[in-house]
Amino acid sequence: MTTPTPMKHTLSQQGSSRTPSQTQQGAAATPPVSTPFSMAHAALSPHGSRLSPQAFKKSPAISAAALLNHPTSTSAVSFDSPSAAAAFSNLQLSDLDFKSLGGLAGLQVGRNTEDEKAKRLDEVISILSRNRGYVSEAGLERLAQKLELDCMWDEHIAGESKRTLIIAGSALELLIGFTDNIVQSLALAFPESSDSVNKHAEDAGNILLENLKLQPGQSPLTKQLDKFSVNFERLAILDKLSIASVLNLYEAIAGVFDSLSRLHQWELQKIREDASLAGRSDEYLRNIVLCTRSGTPAMNARGKVGMRIDYWKDKHLQPPANPQMAAYVEKHEKIWGILVGCAPINMSLGVNVHPVRVSHHWISENVERPHIPGDLHTGPMVDWLEPEDALVPPDPEKAGDSLLGPRLPSVTFSATFDPPIHISYGLWEQFRSMGIGIPAMDASKSFDNLVFPIAPGGYYDPTEPREIHSTKDIKYQLPGSPAWKSRKYANSLYIYKPVYGKTLTEASFSHPQHLIAMLPYLRQYAFLSTLLENSFKEDTGPKRTPPQTTVHPDTFSKKTTTNRDEFDRFMSLSPATIKSPSDDAPTPMDISTSMSIDPVSQPNHSHNLSGTVPMSIDGASQQLLPSQAAHSQPISHFNTQVPPTGGPNNHTITSGPSGPDPEAIKIDINLTMVHAPRLQIAFPFRSSETAIVVLEIRENGQVHVESQNVLDERNSVAPNGRERRVEDLGKMLETVEDIGKWVEFVRTRWA
Repeated sequence: MTTPTPMKHTLSQQGSSRTPSQTQQGAAATPPVSTPFSMAHAALSPHGSRLSPQAFKKSPAISAAALLNHPTSTSAVSFDSPSAAAAFSNLQLSDLDFKSLGGLAGLQVGRNTEDEKAKRLDEVISILSRNRGYVSEAGLERLAQKLELDCMWDEHIAGESKRTLIIAGSALELLIGFTDNIVQSLALAFPESSDSVNKHAEDAGNILLENLKLQPGQSPLTKQLDKFSVNFERLAILDKLSIASVLNLYEAIAGVFDSLSRLHQWELQKIREDASLAGRSDEYLRNIVLCTRSGTPAMNARGKVGMRIDYWKDKHLQPPANPQMAAYVEKHEKIWGILVGCAPINMSLGVNVHPVRVSHHWISENVERPHIPGDLHTGPMVDWLEPEDALVPPDPEKAGDSLLGPRLPSVTFSATFDPPIHISYGLWEQFRSMGIGIPAMDASKSFDNLVFPIAPGGYYDPTEPREIHSTKDIKYQLPGSPAWKSRKYANSLYIYKPVYGKTLTEASFSHPQHLIAMLPYLRQYAFLSTLLENSFKEDTGPKRTPPQTTVHPDTFSKKTTTNRDEFDRFMSLSPATIKSPSDDAPTPMDISTSMSIDPVSQPNHSHNLSGTVPMSIDGASQQLLPSQAAHSQPISHFNTQVPPTGGPNNHTITSGPSGPDPEAIKIDINLTMVHAPRLQIAFPFRSSETAIVVLEIRENGQVHVESQNVLDERNSVAPNGRERRVEDLGKMLETVEDIGKWVEFVRTRWA
């Protein structure tokens, strides 16, 4: 860059009337140096650019911007330097992040359009609408008006502070009694509905009243409407979509419930007649129907108003045997269900969903379909029926519909998944092909990112392999010793190939049969999510803490009385008072539910299936990775190579009290989901071997052993002479629902 030299100026051709401010003693001023930041300042200046049209036309920035396809009309800015122009060509004001300019967040260039104002207003309304308000006379009245229901006040005798709020719809009536602005009573009724609906009104009213009444320790100034609002909105939606004297959606939901209740009772009777399940408790049989058949329909249960279908239950193979523990499990342990309701038909889903029908006969009275000669299916089959369509009058708001006569309703059955469930991309598309009304899936997140979300600000590339590490403590018992000790496990999960997934929250369906057909696949992923969470996430939820009981050790049986041998013996210790190594207080123990593992987090059941045998703990375990076990020759088609740690997709979850421990027993788990979820589990086994077991999670949460090197001629026969089976490995994992506890069982009982 050349430096300009002073020179004499001649008079301008346009005249010589220059002011002293324009010339300084006849010397030419040094050209200003332009930078991208100075130009950004010029663009943000209220005076704009002061360049003359001649300078603008001759500026090198114009040609540079034209070559790089940058618009120049939005900011008339030029440079006197080609290098500055080139630098500015990479900086667009439209792409500036004002947060990075320090304190300029919220500042916008240009005028605010009406669309921008409306968008910001919608965001504010969305934030404010999350707060449903507080329980009060005014709060409930506002909620009723928001739901487009009629409401009025019934004043009592003068001088009394009692009032009754009456809320009414086309088929709904709700009376809420107040005393001094505090809810005292509630009555729910459906005047236009039959007994099949009104027989459930009292239970629904009790749930709503429980949502409004003050609980111990609550203040009327802070009691919120959140729970009541969610439950009452479900009733209000059915009322709003109903058509008086023509379409009663409360009747439609009650009809589905009655039909599925007949199916449930029929399946429960079939289970009770199964000779292989003789001697099992009724609670165990009910759990089998819930988790392997058509689920358990319920009305106004688990604090939710309306119909639901429970289809999965944590620890369903470990049923409590006493009422106290059953009440605790009912309140605290997770149950997966589907809330059944109605919603407007969404034509944008791209799935043909039939409009709602009102019938109590979705299934024949006999439930079971009569056997047809020549039918290849030999087992019992459900006799599903197709009810007639419901017809409603023409829509008066649509011109021309009155000429077409009666029409099908613009409403369909809806399903809300409680809790939402993570499924794979393949299953999502399979549901759509079955006629389930869900939107087309966009492959934006991987399944592992749904189960183990990335922390805010963390980096994650779904196309790259991912590692998840967790250290957890597993309680165990030494042979002949009543004391519990702790063994630390270092669990590592590896995902080599990305499997995209999505969280299923809502869906629409045409027939209850569609919901029943979904259940086996939902259980498959419910069990997978439970297994991964129990094995890697920190235990923050409530534990089974049963009442303290005292049973002397000499009451333990030393014989095996069932044909399940080692597994049953390990799973069926009677309750006993055991002293924890860290606490002298008595701690209940039940190996029937925890396989003699982790007494703190497992319940104390009173049943004893087959006596007890103390755990056998082998010697000091060696920390072996799959790549180090050259002598072990497992039957597996999985890649056992451990990817390098420390990459962007390497995440650590510390679940133990003291973090990762180099002395912890290492468990390596590879997750793949090509056709079905598969887990390859590698862990130290015996003194110098590595066990590798490949498990496939199938429908209804059943675990199938694809390959293993744990069971061989050295341990194929149990001490009582019973021959061990490979499928026992899968049944163990189904029972404990935790990979760490399952590994502890295999290492100590099958070595």
